[in-house]
Amino acid sequence: MDSQTPYVYDTIQPNQIRLLRFIPTENGTALILEPFSLDEPIPSYRCLSYTWACPDRGMQKTWSLKVGSGHIRVLDSLQSFIQALRHKGKLFEGRWWIDFLCINQANLEERSQQVTHMKDIYHNAEEVVIWLGEESNDSNLAVNFIKMHDKFEQQGNSIEQIRKAFNGVGEYTAHWIALSNFLSRKWWSRIWTIQEFAVPLNIIFWVGLDEVSKLAVCRSIFIADKCTQSGIKETIAFRYGFNRKRAWDLYRADPKGVRSGRTLLALTAYFCFMDATDDRDRLYGLMALSTDGNTLLDVDYSLTCEEVYMKFAKAFITKHKSLDIICFAGIYSAASSSSLPSWVPDWHWRNAFHVTPLMVSQSHNKQIGNLRAPQSITDEPCVYYAASGNRPPTYEFQGSKLCVGGVILDTIDGIGGSANATFVQSSNNSIQASDKTAKPLSSTDILKSICKALVWDRKDRFLMFDMPAEEFFYDFIRLCAPLADPDSQTTVLPELREWFQRTASLQIYGRSFESILRDSSQTGIDFSGPSPNDDEYIQDSFIGRFFDTIIRLSTRLTVTASGRIGMVGEKAMKGDLVCILYGCSVPVLLRKLGDSDDFTFVGECFLDGCMDGSILEQEELAEKTFCVQ
Repeated sequence: MDSQTPYVYDTIQPNQIRLLRFIPTENGTALILEPFSLDEPIPSYRCLSYTWACPDRGMQKTWSLKVGSGHIRVLDSLQSFIQALRHKGKLFEGRWWIDFLCINQANLEERSQQVTHMKDIYHNAEEVVIWLGEESNDSNLAVNFIKMHDKFEQQGNSIEQIRKAFNGVGEYTAHWIALSNFLSRKWWSRIWTIQEFAVPLNIIFWVGLDEVSKLAVCRSIFIADKCTQSGIKETIAFRYGFNRKRAWDLYRADPKGVRSGRTLLALTAYFCFMDATDDRDRLYGLMALSTDGNTLLDVDYSLTCEEVYMKFAKAFITKHKSLDIICFAGIYSAASSSSLPSWVPDWHWRNAFHVTPLMVSQSHNKQIGNLRAPQSITDEPCVYYAASGNRPPTYEFQGSKLCVGGVILDTIDGIGGSANATFVQSSNNSIQASDKTAKPLSSTDILKSICKALVWDRKDRFLMFDMPAEEFFYDFIRLCAPLADPDSQTTVLPELREWFQRTASLQIYGRSFESILRDSSQTGIDFSGPSPNDDEYIQDSFIGRFFDTIIRLSTRLTVTASGRIGMVGEKAMKGDLVCILYGCSVPVLLRKLGDSDDFTFVGECFLDGCMDGSILEQEELAEKTFCVQ
């Protein structure tokens, strides 16, 4: 193969694409590549969506296809697809668009131009074939299970009937494992395949010689979401499928007049954990699917990855006059080897969310938003965090530094433990209420504040509605009270017990959380009343929100030096400053940088009583400029 003459691509215009045809030759198969203008009608064609890397051989190119008088060395991952086409008798039918072959990958300018056309290329294809790879020992079982789900869903069965039929282990254990393996195939993890899944009008999945429709796959994912005991819902494979189904639901809602929240920042927050050969594509690969990407970034492969991420953060702040984007740097923080400052999100990180990832992702926040269902998107007002009130941001970019105006509100003191962060006990200075607090809180008041903090004072996952105080407090006390009673025979959720063990000794106003909880009999809760909800599937409940904030997002209960109660991320430390930055929806944590006057950004923070901007009117707080690097 080394003696073969490499094919030299003809130059195409910015408004052109290439399509290919497979043709038979005496020695096998060859290609014809033809340019077509997007400004004119073009022949019908099919697109291939696939992964460049083979599971066993990576991105090797051990074979070639003849094109004219030259040869193109072809990815090994395409070989099995071409064999499948041959077995199906479709190899020489019609035209195809396959990115690796139809784009001159060695030409950066052409790559940048072609990326801007990909949405139209996939949308206008008569069919898109998603090639998941060769069959496995359970791929046929997975496809049949998907088709079973599809039929069951089309019959109009209720959620209760769905859960009764498929939830739990037993008859369908092997089927759920097969479905998880189906969703674990490499294609599901690739960043570019998000738009390749959402944009086309007609999609078919191929695995080996088996075929199944996109709609059937989405119905199966819908059923999997309802079956919390199947074991699939908390897997990374499920998140691959579930998040892209949500993106597709929002994308197809656009023609129906729904103004969906597919901002580039929201899509990146949910999908940047996916695989990308080029880390710049963690943004570029989502721009066509977003509603605002082209107003914030241009596709430019001459920029470094760090330059692209920095440019995006600065563009967001400048366009929206909002600092909310920096909160994502709390969960997507740059590695020590990176040149990115602490306030710029580093989208390399592998955090995989299927819940609203941050408080600034609240539904009210149109410039960020979240992947809530189209039916939840309305023009009706919803509650929102506004820690800085109506104060506009004051900011200046000084090289890689971000200098912003704001106030210091408090200091982090004690912090509960989590799976990846150790417990930090409160100091003596938070034992009593500060001068800013009228009087020490009662046990009931403290427990109510803890309840609000644990769920971020919101009823729902998408942060649209206030926490129903009485309902959530009832469930909180009924679920937690047995934990403080060593003689209790009440069964407690293991996740709740584990959290309690990591938090029980946290000192609040001179008493441990455990001892305060023992006073729950004084709260007025009727312990002979209805049993509290303990099914996390019911998302708009205390336990549903607990699973989101504590289990899935790993936030931790904290008490400040002034005795305020709140929630912080796993990176928070004793001594971090709780600040309100003008132009940011929520309080944030900043950490002094050595002996300098500069700071590093830590993350966002929930602090009870400090989320609506009123604290800025109630207290005299000295304004300060923070230089964050």
